[in-house]
Amino acid sequence: MEVVDDIIKRVKNLSVKQQNEILDILKGWQTGKQREYQRLSRPLEIDVLIGDRVVQTDVRDISASGVYIKTRRQIKAEKDVRVVFSVPGTAKPFKLEGRVVRSDPGGLAVEFIQITPYFKKILDDAIWNGSRKKTTGDF
Repeated sequence: MEVVDDIIKRVKNLSVKQQNEILDILKGWQTGKQREYQRLSRPLEIDVLIGDRVVQTDVRDISASGVYIKTRRQIKAEKDVRVVFSVPGTAKPFKLEGRVVRSDPGGLAVEFIQITPYFKKILDDAIWNGSRKKTTGDF
């Protein structure tokens, strides 16, 4: 059994009060290190609609708040784009609108826009599960 699986099993058997205590400890350990959403740093194919052009490329990393797309094409910040990608373990692809927030020689950082908190949770859960599978060798 993997360490994470063992931890989850043991935490599920604790009282709610004990679970909250464990959560507080974990948050304390991560102070200054955590991001709002889990990141998945593995190759994923993505289609990016920029104006009337579709660019098919890979991502460097992705989270429920945005994606870093590998491309040599320079795009101005604040340019709106549409992206379509699939996360391992999900049945349907994600189709999202985004805005370029940074462009550098390696690619584009895109922040997702007009995404509901509910949909962010779905995407974050999919990324979390995809990230866990990578570390446990399930891919």
